[in-house]
Amino acid sequence: MAQEKPIQIQRIFEQPADAISFYSDFTQVLASGEEVLLQLYETIPGPPEPEGRVQVFKTRLRATVMVSRPNARRIAELLLKMAGEE
Repeated sequence: MAQEKPIQIQRIFEQPADAISFYSDFTQVLASGEEVLLQLYETIPGPPEPEGRVQVFKTRLRATVMVSRPNARRIAELLLKMAGEE
């Protein structure tokens, strides 16, 4: 039996006009058996008190991203590399 050649694919990355982009100032990292979950939050300040200080902040979950453990490892390696470049 002849061996089949691996299929070559071309992957094109695009960001459609309705894609959501936001800044996350708080992240939780959770792990299940096979995946790692990244939960991305944004913090929204409440109204200031009469003295002008903001005392109440809401932290709202914006996205949960699930990645495989190998992809999570690549993300961790990149973050560690970037932290060492400071």
